[in-house]
Amino acid sequence: MATVAQPTIKAKYATVYDEPATIAKVNDVLYVIYPDGRIEDFEVAMAPFTVVLGDVALAETAAMWDRIHGGAAAIACTRSQEVR
Repeated sequence: MATVAQPTIKAKYATVYDEPATIAKVNDVLYVIYPDGRIEDFEVAMAPFTVVLGDVALAETAAMWDRIHGGAAAIACTRSQEVR
């Protein structure tokens, strides 16, 4: 059985021209993926108008754990409220 190489993919949440987007690096090529489904190559001219917000994998993992524990509101409301 042959082993097929998987592409190296890294993704970050970002805003590009004040629009929410995800920037993905696939095999050393940068793509901008918009929520409406558009995919564009990242160009150098976009750089001054791009703000990288955070890692997709880390944010999605944190969101998953929040949902498992009842959501962000449940977590905040069930913390120990007294001062020690």
